[in-house]
Amino acid sequence: MQVVPGFHVGEQTRGGRVYLLVDAGSCILVDTGAADGALGAGQLIEAAGRRPYEVRLILLTHDHAGHSGNAAALRELTGAPVAASEAAARVLAHPPPPRRGALDRLLGRGQPPPPVLVDRLVEPGERIDLAGGITVLGTWGHAPGHLSFHLHGPDALCLGDAASVGRDGLGPPPVRPCADLV
Repeated sequence: MQVVPGFHVGEQTRGGRVYLLVDAGSCILVDTGAADGALGAGQLIEAAGRRPYEVRLILLTHDHAGHSGNAAALRELTGAPVAASEAAARVLAHPPPPRRGALDRLLGRGQPPPPVLVDRLVEPGERIDLAGGITVLGTWGHAPGHLSFHLHGPDALCLGDAASVGRDGLGPPPVRPCADLV
């Protein structure tokens, strides 16, 4: 779904959404959804009238499978490099075994996502000069090295799980925050 010109949001799938930022010269994916979500991201790219090879960068907010589980498949589909924080990159290269709690069963977390090597480390304050410009924001708390992205073109924020959205608007991050919140 196009929210504003050049900014598309995919359907929520098992804990995360996929965002697509487009301009005349490039496309950028923010987050990738779960490992079984390649079709959804591909459909989002196609619905925006673009082709997978036009994606120039895949940005990840954090390493949780609902947001980054499809990164390896989308890198292969698009040929685009994957960018994330250093903390996320360490986990993405060697995904831990999935937790087996009730929430995990409900969300269908049975296998760890495929490992993905991050091509580009990004840090808070960094500006990415693609698709109208993106500023990287450090939004620690939900996961170590959690990042959010200010998309200059549509003047939007991709928060990942830095906040939750409910009936009353924005709320705290979902689940328990991690130690780097303090």
